[in-house]
Amino acid sequence: MDFALQYPYLIPLLPLIGAIIAGFFGARFLKGQSHWPIWLGVGAAAVLSLTLLVHALGLHEEPLKFSYTWFQWIKLGGSADGALGQPGKSFLVNFGYYFDPLTSVMLAVVCGIGFFITVFAAGYMKGEGGYYRFFAYLGLFIFMMTNLVMGENLIMLYLGWEGVGLCSYLLIGYYYDKPAAREAAKKAFLVNRIGDFGFALGIMLCFSAFGTVSYFGDPAVAGDGLLEMAAAGNLTEYQTCALTFIPFLLMVGAFGKSAQFPLYVWLPDAMEGPTPVSALIHAATMVTAGIYMIARCGSLFVGNEAAMITVAAVGAFTAIFAGFIALRQFDLKKVFAYSTVSQLGFMFVGVGVLAPVAAVFHLVTHAFFKALLFLSSGVVMHAMNGILDLRQMSGLKEVLPKTRWLMLIGCLALAGMVPFSGFFSKDEIIHAAEHGALHGHIGRLILTVVLLATAFMTAYYTFRLYFRVFEGPLKVPEAPADAHGHGGHGHDDHGHGGHDSHGHGDHGHHNHEPMIMIAPLAVLAVGALLAGFLNWPVHGLGHFLGESESFKLAYKVASARFAELDPVPMGQPSSEAHGLVNAVMVISFVIAALGIFTAYVFHLKDRALADRKAAGMPAVTSLLDGKFWVDEIFIAGIVEPLRMFGKVLWNIDKYLVDGIVAAVGWTPQLGGWVLKLGVQRGSLQGYAAAMLFGVVVILVLVFM
Repeated sequence: MDFALQYPYLIPLLPLIGAIIAGFFGARFLKGQSHWPIWLGVGAAAVLSLTLLVHALGLHEEPLKFSYTWFQWIKLGGSADGALGQPGKSFLVNFGYYFDPLTSVMLAVVCGIGFFITVFAAGYMKGEGGYYRFFAYLGLFIFMMTNLVMGENLIMLYLGWEGVGLCSYLLIGYYYDKPAAREAAKKAFLVNRIGDFGFALGIMLCFSAFGTVSYFGDPAVAGDGLLEMAAAGNLTEYQTCALTFIPFLLMVGAFGKSAQFPLYVWLPDAMEGPTPVSALIHAATMVTAGIYMIARCGSLFVGNEAAMITVAAVGAFTAIFAGFIALRQFDLKKVFAYSTVSQLGFMFVGVGVLAPVAAVFHLVTHAFFKALLFLSSGVVMHAMNGILDLRQMSGLKEVLPKTRWLMLIGCLALAGMVPFSGFFSKDEIIHAAEHGALHGHIGRLILTVVLLATAFMTAYYTFRLYFRVFEGPLKVPEAPADAHGHGGHGHDDHGHGGHDSHGHGDHGHHNHEPMIMIAPLAVLAVGALLAGFLNWPVHGLGHFLGESESFKLAYKVASARFAELDPVPMGQPSSEAHGLVNAVMVISFVIAALGIFTAYVFHLKDRALADRKAAGMPAVTSLLDGKFWVDEIFIAGIVEPLRMFGKVLWNIDKYLVDGIVAAVGWTPQLGGWVLKLGVQRGSLQGYAAAMLFGVVVILVLVFM
């Protein structure tokens, strides 16, 4: 256990070493074994992370709190002493890490779930071209993500923030020969840059106002960290003014990275990447970075009521908006992609209503069940020749019996059924929204109704997918003429090359559920089933997270701002007793059950009924099928005007700028050509006379 405390830098370093080995030696030497460096690197990082978490859980009197500095990374300008915490001083940034309960929980999620996804990926990606490249990207992603959650300052967080964005671009565009994958990668990269611009401005304003970007500053100096100064009561007028804008700038970055309206548009298209990428980056880790950042920097946010209302309102709107779109999606991964956007909205509501414990709790449970659902979709895709259209399949429980049960567990957790993990974490957010200290009575009522309506839709579209795919009469999609799985990207030798030639009657002769793909799902299913008990019936996770300095400082600021603040949602002890079961839990259960029953009626009992209902509401159906035409609005309002502006600039450059440059070159040529016509006639005497005349002119000019 001491090893993890003495060498915590190994947690990001080992996946990086694995990525370097896979990247440089995979193509020539490792080839189909390129997953081993990543397995070993990420696996060892997962063991160290869990060791750190267990150690932190065992600390009862003094919570986990220490920092580790590798070296001083940046020092710019300022005075000679360069002391932190003083406006106008040097811009100092350490390449260092900070560890507390929040860090240990995030590391366990990133490295633990990340490891199981890499195991699954070895089976799923077997035989793919660029196998080594895929695993090198995965290792690099884990390295960046661990830096994001371990960094001891905003610059380290920003390094990881941009690093995971780069890895996301590389992994979404893994099938770079597909135009859709290339466009999706570019879209993710560009949309995230919009949010990152605001995030960068927020970091600059933090330094401008407080003179540091370190969360907690020098351990030897009390109160010189950014979050500590923001929680202090002796703010200057400039610092108070800066705290009006800092939360809004930082939340723009969070909205982009965590796919909130209107910057969510990149995430559904990102499903063009391989399914393990969808599970790792777009469900369990990267998209939760915005939630982590707000929870970590709580003291910068909670004193600004307008900012918190904005976070909660955008989260609630995104949750129900994405839920509506998911109702009419027919691609398995797209259903779960919009579900991810919706669930991230729940988490934003959690941090927005001063319940960061509930938000992080839902982040943990969501990582388990959404990774499980995405990987289960990967098994279906693997077995169905790359086809994911749920209208083309039915009754697959006969073909994929293990996957059926595993996906059922994931669906029950996502739908919020008792006793699966999603029920408890989702209930905490709804309960916090109903009893929050801000937003007023009407605001709380609106938030609660929106979240309950979203919960109903979540249960409905989740079981719409399950009933359509796994229940009912057996229907297996016909293999496309060029089918070789994974959306058109082939397998050379992994036992599915037969998809090109065998008929669907052959499904029984192939093992569509190899152990290397099913075993990780089984582990994730256990988490999807049991993770809810991390914070129920006692608030174990809440008490643990509440020991983080970030949560304590946020509570200090919030309690000074809001008189009737409940300390429990912020992880702080309370003298008031909280019941094990509340009215919201009962209502949530009933709503989830109604959603599942409605899905049963429309998509199992009488599937034609759903089609008839849809045909009877053409306007609504068209609106949902068009996904509210948000992409089209973006294209018409932003993309096309920018493209036209680019064409104008291109024409100016081509015809005006290049024309002037060319004219400068053509003028002497034209002059020479004219002189050639008028002067060069083969008369040597004339040339000599002209030269003599020229010499005379030069001499006159020189001596005059």
